[in-house]
Amino acid sequence: MDKINLPAPLNNWWWAILLMLVFNTARYILVPVIAYLICYRSSPAWVKKYKIQPVMPGKKQMRYELLFSFSSILIFSAILVFAYLLYNNDHTTLYTDIDQYGYGYFFLSLLWMIILHDTYFYWVHRLLHTKWFFKNVHRVHHRSANPTPLAANSFHPLEALILGMIVFPLITIWPVHILALLLFNSIVVITNMVGHLGFEFMPTRLRNRTPGKYISSSTHHNLHHQKSNKNFGLYFTFWDTFMRTLQKEKIRNRI
Repeated sequence: MDKINLPAPLNNWWWAILLMLVFNTARYILVPVIAYLICYRSSPAWVKKYKIQPVMPGKKQMRYELLFSFSSILIFSAILVFAYLLYNNDHTTLYTDIDQYGYGYFFLSLLWMIILHDTYFYWVHRLLHTKWFFKNVHRVHHRSANPTPLAANSFHPLEALILGMIVFPLITIWPVHILALLLFNSIVVITNMVGHLGFEFMPTRLRNRTPGKYISSSTHHNLHHQKSNKNFGLYFTFWDTFMRTLQKEKIRNRI
């Protein structure tokens, strides 16, 4: 299997951590931070009607979300460094030649990663809402009862570690192309940003019809931050529906 080898200095732990730190910080700035600036700082008046909770969060919440997001970025970077070291020592199932398994398998593996992650996230999320974990860990994230995109990475360090651990089964159980892994990672970031956006741009009629009703919208996760004991899913509403943890919309919709 062909491998992507970084320059020798980057095989050093500290250089590798620096590289991953820059990558994760840039990703945070390009998605959640820019989304925040567009929707909360420079949005025209017509955009405000799409705000799910009319009240705008204060500066204290913004600082809090940024502080814990940077903490999470450090942890996610360390996880990626460890994943790279596993790859560089032939302990993963990552591959670089799409022709090795074909394009069909490439897209199937991407879909499978999303489905597996949605299941992992749902049940880990339920665990985080048990008494001890919520009080000592998950409460950090739920301090953003009226979340902004900046809260997408605002986790207690232990929660960030638990959430980030999904990468290891993805790269060690079955073959995954590196590009598919990067696409999956981008989908995770965008989905998480949308869930914490605080604005709902998907029309009600689309959210209430197939296939829209099976997709976790911004309103879906915003309700979770308000109610806290419903809507645990990340990408889809299948698990919430099956486990009867789905909270129907009760917020006045402006679309």
